Amino acid sequence: MTNKNINMFVDTDSIFFKIAYNAKTENELRKSFNTFCNTMELSIKEKLSNPFDEEENFSVLYAIKGLNNFRKELSGDYKAKRPELDQDIKDRLNFLHKHAVKKGAIEATGMEADDLVSIWAYEARERKEQYVICGIDKDLLQIPGNHYNYNKDTWQFIGDEAAHYNLMIQCLTGDSTDNIMGLKGIGPKKAAKLLDGLSSADLWPKVQDLWKEHGYHHEQCLVSYNLLRMLTTWEEYEKVKTYIQNKTSVRKSNDIQKQSNKAN
Repeated sequence: MTNKNINMFVDTDSIFFKIAYNAKTENELRKSFNTFCNTMELSIKEKLSNPFDEEENFSVLYAIKGLNNFRKELSGDYKAKRPELDQDIKDRLNFLHKHAVKKGAIEATGMEADDLVSIWAYEARERKEQYVICGIDKDLLQIPGNHYNYNKDTWQFIGDEAAHYNLMIQCLTGDSTDNIMGLKGIGPKKAAKLLDGLSSADLWPKVQDLWKEHGYHHEQCLVSYNLLRMLTTWEEYEKVKTYIQNKTSVRKSNDIQKQSNKAN
């Protein structure tokens, strides 16, 4: 029997920014957000749903930024170079955040909103349910499935191999927006050339080799990988937290040893 659930998973924070720079009063912000979301939901429902199937169930989940983020624990440089926002923009974003929570948006505590979207997508996939990922962040293209860019009003399907390939490209280029290190002199075009012709299974070993050729330790490659990669399960989140805890413990132990050596 075919599973008739259709899921729409939305990375909402980018919507906040889009609205905050165009609306000013609380009433304008509230109205703009509601209108944007309603229009988007209707458009996607019309494209994916069968109006004659009464058993079909269409559901929407909105993910927004929550408290803390494991990536900032993993690297103090993460998003460190982003320009400071004007106070009025901050106030509008805060209002939109609170309004979205009241309407049922879910806060991504300890992770990014797109991590939460990714986990939802993989859970829906496990249940063999149809889903669409809504957002504009290129990181979302690591997630297999149907994608809807609500800024461009465009659709794209990403297969498993393409999703993995997109992550491997990012591991070489880094992400200047989030201040994540990549390999110097390697942009998207050069990265694609370096990985050209490789099977999906050979991409990650090749990426690691390239980091080593550029003079970096394996650990530095892993840090960038964990900063860039979207989570796919709650178990992965727990593993990343354990990895960070162990990394922190080793660093503290080394610091204590250095202090002890100096004292002697």
